[in-house]
Amino acid sequence: MRLLLIIIFSINSILVAQTGSIQGRVTDGRNPIPAVNVFIPELGIGDATNDKGFYQLKNLPSGKIEIRFSVVGYEAEKIEVEIFPNKTVEQNIILKETIIEVQTVTVTGFKQQEQKDTRTSLIDLNPRSAKILAGGVEDLLRTLQSLPGVLAPNDFSSQLIVRGSGPDQNLIIMDDIEVFNPYRLYGVISMFNPDAVSDVNLISGGFPAKYGDRLSAVLDVTNREGDNSKAFKGNINASIVDANIVLEGRNPFSIKGSWLINSRRTYYDLIIEPFVKNAGLVDDNTSFPNFYDFQAKLVFGPFNGSKILLNGILSRDGVNVISGKERNTPDSVGVFNITRNDVLGAAWHFAPSKKLLNKIVVSWYKNNGDTDFDSQILDPSLNRSAFEDAIPDTLKPYLLGFKFSGDFDYRKISVDDKFTYLWGDNVFEAGVGFDKMETIIDFKFDLDPQLEAIFAANPQFRAVLSDLKDIKKYNRYRAYLQNNFKVTEKFYFNPSLRYDYYDLLDKHYFAPRFSLSYAIDEITTLRAVWGIYYQSPGYEKLRDQNVLFDLTPDYTKLLEAEKAIHYVLGVERWITNEWSLRFESYFKNFDNLIVQKISQGTRFITELIPGKNPKLSSSWTRPVPVLGDSVTQIPVNNSYGEAYGFEFFLAKRNIERGSKFSGWISYSLAFANRYELNEKLPFRFDQRHTVNIVMNYEFNSWFNIGLRWQYGSGFPISEPLGIKPRILYIDSNGDGVLDNPVIATRKPFGNPNAEGEVIYDIDFGNQKLNARKPAYHRLDIRLNFVTNFWNIDWVFYLDVVNVYNRKNVVGYDYYITEDLQLGREQNNMFPILPTLGFSVRF
Repeated sequence: MRLLLIIIFSINSILVAQTGSIQGRVTDGRNPIPAVNVFIPELGIGDATNDKGFYQLKNLPSGKIEIRFSVVGYEAEKIEVEIFPNKTVEQNIILKETIIEVQTVTVTGFKQQEQKDTRTSLIDLNPRSAKILAGGVEDLLRTLQSLPGVLAPNDFSSQLIVRGSGPDQNLIIMDDIEVFNPYRLYGVISMFNPDAVSDVNLISGGFPAKYGDRLSAVLDVTNREGDNSKAFKGNINASIVDANIVLEGRNPFSIKGSWLINSRRTYYDLIIEPFVKNAGLVDDNTSFPNFYDFQAKLVFGPFNGSKILLNGILSRDGVNVISGKERNTPDSVGVFNITRNDVLGAAWHFAPSKKLLNKIVVSWYKNNGDTDFDSQILDPSLNRSAFEDAIPDTLKPYLLGFKFSGDFDYRKISVDDKFTYLWGDNVFEAGVGFDKMETIIDFKFDLDPQLEAIFAANPQFRAVLSDLKDIKKYNRYRAYLQNNFKVTEKFYFNPSLRYDYYDLLDKHYFAPRFSLSYAIDEITTLRAVWGIYYQSPGYEKLRDQNVLFDLTPDYTKLLEAEKAIHYVLGVERWITNEWSLRFESYFKNFDNLIVQKISQGTRFITELIPGKNPKLSSSWTRPVPVLGDSVTQIPVNNSYGEAYGFEFFLAKRNIERGSKFSGWISYSLAFANRYELNEKLPFRFDQRHTVNIVMNYEFNSWFNIGLRWQYGSGFPISEPLGIKPRILYIDSNGDGVLDNPVIATRKPFGNPNAEGEVIYDIDFGNQKLNARKPAYHRLDIRLNFVTNFWNIDWVFYLDVVNVYNRKNVVGYDYYITEDLQLGREQNNMFPILPTLGFSVRF
């Protein structure tokens, strides 16, 4: 027996001595890839990588064996390895991302830019960041406003101000479809539901040739496909602004693919509105600003390399407000507005091999609306607070009428073909497309003559309020070529060329662009971009610009497309697996910017007779004409500009197991100027210093906290020089022509025989943007509580905006005091604003 045990032990030792092991890490070249299947077919054994990408296989027979590595979203890799007795072989594997779309891949962390990617200024945002950012209202655009180079006009707007450019100069794309109006609730939030989005890419400068017709930046958003692992699932979320529901699942009847639908609606109008009506602040037939939208994405396939995607959006914003009789303010207002945003899109993705992908995208987009505004506003020269308790019948002499009606209808049919081919380590892309455009606008204004006088005498009112009606039908054509060449193992070079033809201008434009990346080492990358960019005029862009141009053929044929040249240089370095640091500098040169034509006209001035009472019209000389400027609606290429600066971005991302802290710190030093009529002016959103600090910490599995602190030096504003008498134009001959200038007066109430007192206006002179607002700063905190009951996952949160109740300035109201001094009242942005919300997944 003893001999038998010795024999068995000896045989076992000999067998064990003939085996070996293999171990290593699987990465994408920089970051570990977890859950990779590591499989040996001939032995039927395998393993999976851990969170750090590590794998290990033991007790393998000596000799050559084949090992396969595979995971969804990457190309499978097959290697042959020789196993040696009593030795462990180290074998690290790099997997390449696959371009063939087989199913949705859920990314739980930030995507990291590969060193061969030559794009600069790329912000690849995880939509989950919008769900947890303190003070972000769970909105994608507001989340982007916390990143370097991106500003917000104010607390009330989700518009993006990117590197010294206006929001009208940003290209916004959703599922390969350009959208003109990405806002809901009149700009408070965006159309993008973070619960239904998979990818958010913002390129804040130097974007590649496949994007065009914009001067500044590109926001490219992709809605995710439905989860085809289940027949039905969903989630419900309620935030400060809206409530939304997302439903999804795999297609019925065993049809390959998935479906996803989501719908959002404001709810505070349902809660707050009854209280406001009961208080008599508005009439009973009032409805507060509200919106709803419905979005759907249907996917069929893949079938032999083909996939069909269908997208649809139906959206409505509306408001109907009529002032109540018991209101506390002297003004009355009647506003009716409805805005519609509708999109239909169909795409065919065809990938016959791992090297080729072709996309054909057809879309129809409509953005239209109707507005009717009828109001009586208190004369802007008066102190509003002095009239809050006045008897309504006594207010008539102090109120000015302002009526406005407008209709707009922007429609677009687009067809695009986008082609991608992988040849070796190079990537070739090409595409062609066209837009069939139809835009209709019809604006009518009815202003009190005194209000017209205020506008005419104030150079700060850049928008001319004249009736305008126009119907335009035109096309835009485009094509592009670009190739990302692998020059060496460390150096990639991407030359590209874009062609655009703008039917509206009847002009052709070629825009060459070059970008490169150089891997200084495995964790440090240098990138640079130079490119030319063009932007065509169009009524669809004026919504973000707040200026009415007359784009009739008499004027457009004389125009050139607006032009910009971008220079960007940046370096990125990974300090650790989770910490990255990026420095970037940029310079934008703007040319042929379209502004309103300034015509030489006549203005009138008057002077006080020495020793006379300035409140009486008889104390002033008769108005005399002098040369002055008159702003028109005629568009001209009469402005140029520049924007340049430096950005610093330090980010911490949760990648490793047990990591609890994430966030970023960014600082931007920026300069933005415009030149008009040989005068240098700061850009209206020129903000010299910007700081963002965002932190999130997970204390445990059920509680995490986030905070955001932001700082910005003040935007430029126009500060008045003093006051001056108001000059009105009257019809002296009764022929309907306003040809006689007189000093505007107002008779004291109840004394019609008294001499009228002079009405004064704020005098800005010719000073524009000659001062700055105070610095802006705000702290927001968000607490998230995760729980499970009824066998359903819940998240409850408390979000506090402006924790220390900073009174940030949105603007000033200037008025004239009784003793003819200039007064000023400050208008503020968000006060401290605590809100509760929840999210539930089922």
